[in-house]
Amino acid sequence: MSIKFRTPKANYNPVSRQPRTKENPETADNLTPAWQFHRCDDSHAEWGWKKLSEQEYKHVIKQLCSFERMRWHEIKAASGGKAQGHGTNHHSLPIEGFTKSAQSRLRELKLDDIETLFSLRLDNMTRLYGIKDGRVLRFIWHDPFHGNAKGAYPTQK
Repeated sequence: MSIKFRTPKANYNPVSRQPRTKENPETADNLTPAWQFHRCDDSHAEWGWKKLSEQEYKHVIKQLCSFERMRWHEIKAASGGKAQGHGTNHHSLPIEGFTKSAQSRLRELKLDDIETLFSLRLDNMTRLYGIKDGRVLRFIWHDPFHGNAKGAYPTQK
């Protein structure tokens, strides 16, 4: 007794479609941020995390919680304040643009092999600087002196 195998007949041959997304969905810019604090420079005289008052600490946590509702591409596109129309509030900055003191401190922390730090603007004067690796931002400094002599990154005038 022999068994006959039949080939199914289809009335419809589906056409292969391309996905609608134009960007790679796996890029970090389409992901929500994640934070790491193991690289925090606690002991720096000006930008150390241990210098935060309870009020400043609550402000940082509140701001980071609000960023967690966004994706990296939304964070990078945010503008406001003086930067409105001229740039974004949150962006990568080349190490060469940081003060000599900040560059020296990176060498002390054995982080002088990095080329950029990512800056998160919390308010007019306060910035968080860290190393962005994919969706993770590894914080280094809390700088409440952006734009003045004590700050890690001078502003252009």
